[in-house]
Amino acid sequence: MLSDCDLQTRLSEAFHEQADPAAELGVDAAGLFRQGTRLRRRRIAARAASALAAAALVAGVWIVRTGPPEPGAQPPGLLLDAAIASPQPAAAADAGMPPYYVIADHSRPVAEVRAAKTGKILSPVPLPAGIDPKMSQVAAVGTGRSFVLALFSFPRTRFYLLRLAAGGRSAHLSSLPVRPLAAGEYADAIAVSPDGRRLAVAVQSGGGRRGIVEVMTLATGAVRTWTAPRSGWATQLSWASHGRELGFFWQDDRPARTSAAGLWVLNTAAAGHGLMSARRILPAAVGVDHVQSALLSPDGRTAIASVTYNGTRHVGPGTVVGGIVELSARIGHPLRTLLALRAAHSADPVRPGWYIGQCLLPATDATGSHLLVSCDRFGRLDRARFTALPGSAPQTAVAAAW
Repeated sequence: MLSDCDLQTRLSEAFHEQADPAAELGVDAAGLFRQGTRLRRRRIAARAASALAAAALVAGVWIVRTGPPEPGAQPPGLLLDAAIASPQPAAAADAGMPPYYVIADHSRPVAEVRAAKTGKILSPVPLPAGIDPKMSQVAAVGTGRSFVLALFSFPRTRFYLLRLAAGGRSAHLSSLPVRPLAAGEYADAIAVSPDGRRLAVAVQSGGGRRGIVEVMTLATGAVRTWTAPRSGWATQLSWASHGRELGFFWQDDRPARTSAAGLWVLNTAAAGHGLMSARRILPAAVGVDHVQSALLSPDGRTAIASVTYNGTRHVGPGTVVGGIVELSARIGHPLRTLLALRAAHSADPVRPGWYIGQCLLPATDATGSHLLVSCDRFGRLDRARFTALPGSAPQTAVAAAW
């Protein structure tokens, strides 16, 4: 492991180097297959990928071919070399866990209330007719017994409150008294403040040409808007520091040297309406470690990031090539790896090589100790202890909260 001084130096250098040999995968015109992450494809070779590689990319699985190393490539490190945390005993890991999680199904117009311990469906909630389910978003309110949903029905996104009762076995959906988004605007993420009074919405306009963050006061409908002077979009939102700070994960299509992609922290109490008046605490590319998405912890002291190795060298049996990493929110210093993904080798005679998976990070609870993740399997991550749950296919975008 590096010393703190060496690590901070390497992190600083990595901020300014072109370290992300990746290109955005295409999305539809509205840019709506988001859910807090954009899959990135490494430049394995100049020629077109085979059908096997294409199928793997669609499934969210990376293929690293054996062969000559990439020029200048580095081994997994910087973020991914943080010590792997030891899982706590089940009773300690589960302490304080919310009783339910809600998934807004992206394939059909229904929200599923599930038991957090088992994943059993407690209440399927039909959503309004005419919505496009793949564009749904969900966020927990307070202790996780109420949820806000953002639902798109052409041409607008509207907001609803889902209240749970009877141990999660019944639920009621009602409209929230806030204005819908304008036609042509889409919600890429939502988050409710710790006191339940404000709703933050990451708004995409013009297919990513204009990124906006809005904070709505639920009692009055008042809206405060922050806009960015550059193209891009926010893909995840997370409140911290008792509602004084709002984390957002920014994505754009710029080259690494000029990209603003990464985790930013916005002081919602400060004057002004410029989104980039926030401070970036973690870039999307740190050396050859690529940050897929990241959330602030509720106390604002740490961040949780989904990280994938973006190279081809130094990959072998047991190599940590991705996972969920906890970092200092002050300098981006990696503190520990909460969940490690290791390279898996394929013996396919046509295209042998190492597979590198990715993790998605749909949600954290109000304490920051319990996460919903989608890696090789979908499940919950409680203080570094992973438990598989039903409700989502592995490594797929999912709207979930608890």
